[in-house]
Amino acid sequence: MKTIEIKNAWRDNSDCNACSIRSSALFAELNEEDFSKIHSPIDDMRFEANASLYTQGDVAEYLYTLREGYIKLLHINSDGSNRIVRLVMPGDLFGMEALLGQTYSHSAAALSNVHLCRIPKAIISSLGEESPRLHRQIVKKWGEALAQSESWFSEINTGRIKIRLARFFLRVARVSGDMAVAPLFKREDMGLMMDVKFETISRALSSMSEQGLISNISRLSIQIPSVNGLRKFSQSGS
Repeated sequence: MKTIEIKNAWRDNSDCNACSIRSSALFAELNEEDFSKIHSPIDDMRFEANASLYTQGDVAEYLYTLREGYIKLLHINSDGSNRIVRLVMPGDLFGMEALLGQTYSHSAAALSNVHLCRIPKAIISSLGEESPRLHRQIVKKWGEALAQSESWFSEINTGRIKIRLARFFLRVARVSGDMAVAPLFKREDMGLMMDVKFETISRALSSMSEQGLISNISRLSIQIPSVNGLRKFSQSGS
């Protein structure tokens, strides 16, 4: 994984009050009085695809909210093997181990170019004591992350590989009417998500294209000609 120097990634202090994804981010329920209590800077940062944000075992000093792009959370097993345990999407909170004063239990790396906010845990600790709104939002986001992780394993690790890919594309697709576009990551990353070899991913994508379930496969995306058709396939396999 490629690491980008923080000074090159840092853009400015983030204006949380005017954030376009505030309604889905950590500070959604905060009011003007709450924002006035934030004294440490929240960093507005951009990273290129493949950049490493932090590594498993690093001291957890920050939480992160993703604004644009996709991030993989990668767990390194004792035998040296890797497994992607969660896909972080815009509006998601990650790095929550920082709230427990622990080290990060996974590594985080950009699957695409990303735009995120890096939040010092000191802000959360101080605001959490004074703002019931923030405490509720933290509990909500933590619950969402746990639910997402559970459904992630259930959806993309059970069933035939084409059905698992269909579920994955439906989860991440940007829908317009009955058509949609879904991001496509490196075959190796897709394999790590679904615990299969990357050659298996390639063969499954080709087969789905022949069936008309997906089209216009490129390095970065696929098109879904019929969302309803792909959803039906994901449920019945036919």
